[in-house]
Amino acid sequence: MPKTTLRCKKCDKTFTRPGPFAWHMQSMHGAKKKTAKKAKRRGKKRAMKKAGRPKGAASRLGLKFMSLEQLTQLIDAARGEARSRLAEIEASIG
Repeated sequence: MPKTTLRCKKCDKTFTRPGPFAWHMQSMHGAKKKTAKKAKRRGKKRAMKKAGRPKGAASRLGLKFMSLEQLTQLIDAARGEARSRLAEIEASIG
């Protein structure tokens, strides 16, 4: 038998891991999680980390060491390319 055994005080069922024990307590006996506040805080931190551009995008795209002037030129070139492609699409449609 494993070293740690968790026993439900309400129905005497035993568990070897805390996760299934917590699920049992919540689903079978309606017990609330003790760490709900901590989980909420962790979720907020994760959500805050996800905001913005993906980590490492500047390096993958080669933008990390470009000057502001170079970035401006790149953006202008991309806008020009988008305009020409849009014009081609509009011409083919009608």
